[in-house]
Amino acid sequence: MPRHPRIDAWSGGRWQWLWWLVCAGALAVSGTSAFGQLVIDPDAEQQAAEDVIPGEAVDAPEPSEDAVVESIPAPETTLSAEEIRQEIDRAVEARLDGIPRPRYIPATDLVPPRGLLLYKENPRSGDFPFAVALGGYMQLRWLEFARGATTWTDSRGIVRPINNINTFNLNRFLISFTGHVVDERLIYNFAFFGTSDAGARSGVVPIGMAGWKFSEAATLGAGVTQVPGSREWLAASPWNIGVDRSMANTFFRPGFSPGVAALGSVLDNTVHYQAGAWNAIDGGTSGVFRRGTSMAWAGNTWWEPLSPFGFGYGDMEQHDEAAIRLGTSGVYDHTYILNGIGNGTNSNPEDTIVRLSDGTALGLPNALGPNSQVEQYRYHLATIDAGWKYRGWAANVEYYFRTLDGFKGTGTFLRSSTFDHGGLGYLSWCFVPRTCEVYARSSVVTGPYGTGQEYGGGFNWYVNQSRQGRFTLEALTMNRNPAQNILYPYRAGYTGTAIQTQFMVAF
Repeated sequence: MPRHPRIDAWSGGRWQWLWWLVCAGALAVSGTSAFGQLVIDPDAEQQAAEDVIPGEAVDAPEPSEDAVVESIPAPETTLSAEEIRQEIDRAVEARLDGIPRPRYIPATDLVPPRGLLLYKENPRSGDFPFAVALGGYMQLRWLEFARGATTWTDSRGIVRPINNINTFNLNRFLISFTGHVVDERLIYNFAFFGTSDAGARSGVVPIGMAGWKFSEAATLGAGVTQVPGSREWLAASPWNIGVDRSMANTFFRPGFSPGVAALGSVLDNTVHYQAGAWNAIDGGTSGVFRRGTSMAWAGNTWWEPLSPFGFGYGDMEQHDEAAIRLGTSGVYDHTYILNGIGNGTNSNPEDTIVRLSDGTALGLPNALGPNSQVEQYRYHLATIDAGWKYRGWAANVEYYFRTLDGFKGTGTFLRSSTFDHGGLGYLSWCFVPRTCEVYARSSVVTGPYGTGQEYGGGFNWYVNQSRQGRFTLEALTMNRNPAQNILYPYRAGYTGTAIQTQFMVAF
């Protein structure tokens, strides 16, 4: 039979065949640009076409017209142009599915965001065990303080001024990298933390830990971490009910330090714990040059008997069932006076100086009497706490008991020990579920050198019904405040009113 009728019938199909080969290559190339910085096998497109077109058709030189005609299958077995395109799409997609793609893991009602998962190995392909996720937060704050007095007098009899404050700041920022390496149980968390509150001299400090996760019940690690001295202290800054933690917590709590710690959850994840040993209650400043060899020992545990409490003090998630949390913590340290911390210039800005109940720093000359200087002391702290959440309502309380004794130094001390105690309370109502919340707060510190208190409240707006974006407006009145830290509105001895607004973004 003559061949020319067949050529006339399929000559257009021949060019369609060649056209779709070109389109297949262009489609695979365009797929690489659609995934940003992903690295794609340069032979992926070629292999995808080979998966669809058998033999050496892709690599072969262009055939003659007769050869093309002879190679064209019979009409009853030929793929249509649309089917060829679909097969090529599926082949390319199958190739790309094996390439890890960055994806974001946001917060849930029970756990904070994991962040942008940049890479995680594919166990099925035998990749080297490794994962890394990028996360962090930023806190933008405006603080105005209107003084209610012009001076205050410390325990040494020195009269100090009380100043008005009006400032915008990048109050906190943190960039973290978390994941595992070599084995999924070998986990790490490394971060850079800083503030602009001290101006151009503001430091950025490294924090984080690496450890081995045996199970949900036990992880053992080491690094620079919070010393777990109270419930509010362990709540990360983005999840505070207000702009910042309370005056009482700032006064009593420890800070950051290098150390080792164990943490986990037992009894069906209803009992949680953290415990370990650290260089000091604020041991991140002196490093290997620190004085003495004693360690700070600390532990914190809490029980959630009814349902998971979630993170944060408020109930913007609107618990359908009541959630209760009961906890306690304890810290012991035999430590030297650490000078130069708490000013944000050469130490972690979260570190705080141990103070007497009137706000006088314990390490200042004459703090415990004329011609005296404390160089070493023992620090004992115990706390108890309770929290409740239900249908947008939440209440949280914590009480602190602190003893300072074992004073060593020069001169005669008027006291052999001091005992201070105090507490905090929060009451909140998320009246528009997951969006608008009001709260009241108060805390008090009392001891042999005086009593300070604060009270106030504020409003939270959660952007797009998420804790990861929050605007806060808050007003606090304080009287003879004994706490001080540059990240907080507290200045030792101050009396007056602080108005704060913040925008917190966590990612």
